[in-house]
Amino acid sequence: MARPLLAITMGDPAGIGPEVVLKALADPQLYALCRPLVVGSAAMLQRTLRWTPVALTIRPVATPEAAEGQPGVVEVLDLANVDAEHLPLGQVSAEAGRAAMEYVLQAYELARAGRVAGMVTAPISKEATSLAGYPDMGHMALFERLTGITEQATMLVSGALRVVHLTTHYSLAEACRLVTRERVLRQLRLTHRSFETWGWQRPTIAVAALNPHAGEGGLLGREEIEAIAPAVADARAEGIDAQGPYPADSLFARAVKGLYAAVLAMYHDQGHIAIKVHGFERSVSVALGFPFLRTSVDHGTAFDIAGQGVADAQSMAEAIRVAATLAAGRPLAATAGA
Repeated sequence: MARPLLAITMGDPAGIGPEVVLKALADPQLYALCRPLVVGSAAMLQRTLRWTPVALTIRPVATPEAAEGQPGVVEVLDLANVDAEHLPLGQVSAEAGRAAMEYVLQAYELARAGRVAGMVTAPISKEATSLAGYPDMGHMALFERLTGITEQATMLVSGALRVVHLTTHYSLAEACRLVTRERVLRQLRLTHRSFETWGWQRPTIAVAALNPHAGEGGLLGREEIEAIAPAVADARAEGIDAQGPYPADSLFARAVKGLYAAVLAMYHDQGHIAIKVHGFERSVSVALGFPFLRTSVDHGTAFDIAGQGVADAQSMAEAIRVAATLAAGRPLAATAGA
């Protein structure tokens, strides 16, 4: 099977993005899965090698198609858009924010045009990109604006545990109000379509209950009776293998064993805590709903340790593995740590 070509954005050059990219690409096993192409600054990567304990060669390429994907060689589509030698590390700046967004925009164009099989994104600073004049609060907001697609979601992955959220950045009170039959069904459809796109046949999606003990027959809440269970029934009538709602305290223990393609969590902490307790260092995010593949590290720019050579690259390495696995149409359980 041909190794998929993946665009890996360098992230904010003042953060740990360049370091975790280099550390991840020091693993020759990743090159057996894909041809990685960094979209960023060759000079910044070269500077980063000074404090990153890896032996790599930086090789600029003129086009994505020129990337050969040989272990030990980091091929980079060099945008040369930052003063790499003098850029202050660990600081928010408009220069770094602009550069980081240009890497993402370039990778987006390559993915949309089908010149790469997908993209893997290193962390950016929302404050820095705002200073650079971009109104978008992160990657997902940017892609939503560029594509006009509003029906999208982020799936968190750590080994065999995969979690899609019904709601994310809402207060708990508001999140509970947003547990409706329509929203649950919409998210089940989106999750089902995404897994089918990746080559899964009738993926099983387990649905978490909102209330303790799945509401205990209405004694502890009626959301399961009035919204969640009817949405599961609606989905099953459409041919979606949705199951539940199951009490969340026991569901995730089964899910980490790989019994489901994904779990639909009802709110932010319900899913995030499960993922991060199970395997925080290797957790990654996968965008659902867009006409291109995108995975990302599940951490920020970590300005406080930039330039120290101590950043953990497990999440970046896993984000590349997951993207390569999905691009090749293999089951996610084949990734490391599953």
